[in-house]
Amino acid sequence: MGGIIRADLKKLFKSKSLYVCMFISVVLGISMSLLYNYFWQERGQNIALWYALMDQYGMKTDVLDEALSQIPSQNLLSYINIFLSDGALWLIGAPCICAYCAAEYNAGTYKNTVSRGCGKIKLFCSKVIAAVVEMFLISMVYVLSGTLTAISHVDFKTDLDVGGIIFLSFIYILLIIASASVFVMLTVIFRRSGFAVAAAIAAPMLIGSLLQIASMGNPDLANLSGFVLMNTFVTVFRSVSDGGGLTELFTALGYIAASLFVGGVIFERSEVR
Repeated sequence: MGGIIRADLKKLFKSKSLYVCMFISVVLGISMSLLYNYFWQERGQNIALWYALMDQYGMKTDVLDEALSQIPSQNLLSYINIFLSDGALWLIGAPCICAYCAAEYNAGTYKNTVSRGCGKIKLFCSKVIAAVVEMFLISMVYVLSGTLTAISHVDFKTDLDVGGIIFLSFIYILLIIASASVFVMLTVIFRRSGFAVAAAIAAPMLIGSLLQIASMGNPDLANLSGFVLMNTFVTVFRSVSDGGGLTELFTALGYIAASLFVGGVIFERSEVR
């Protein structure tokens, strides 16, 4: 098993798509950090004015609150959280991991590995481990490039204690692992990176839109959108800040278990060519 994992990691680090995605992550992280800083520098006073006017005329500020929740506060932890939850990791990780896993089908190396006596389950687990490593590399590069850029114009204050930060980090780690597992599962199902990427990106958006439409008749259905893995990232910080986070924790664990089971069963029963 160790030899298979080493071989997959070697293939991963020879993959051009990994370095392209890491470069995109760096550029995007720096750009988003500078954009957020520009927003606060140029629009901060206007936001305070809008709040004052809305309070004066008794208007609800829910829409403005929701819009500002997508913008980090001027502290480092808030920036880190936004970079982890803004959806960029999902959009970058999906094509990168799906392309890496689908390449094994295109190159025919799955057949070679199986013919040498390697069990399919071991091979599948090795691919998942390599995908998780890849997802962590992309996440680390994106978050570090953005937060390092932001250090010069943010403070280090936070409302979370050490325990809260550790719990927050643990949930995000599980969500990253869950995302990588889902991408591998989709690649095993479709065997083509294009179809797998389309499913990874389109399915969460479609489900979220359907739930929003359905929630017009039953408002409770809107809460179900948080169980869509791509959307779960968004609710972590707020839940942990309110003393929760267990829903996101078990959601991540559920996706890990389901994707490993479904992907493993399909890969085991499918013909490798």
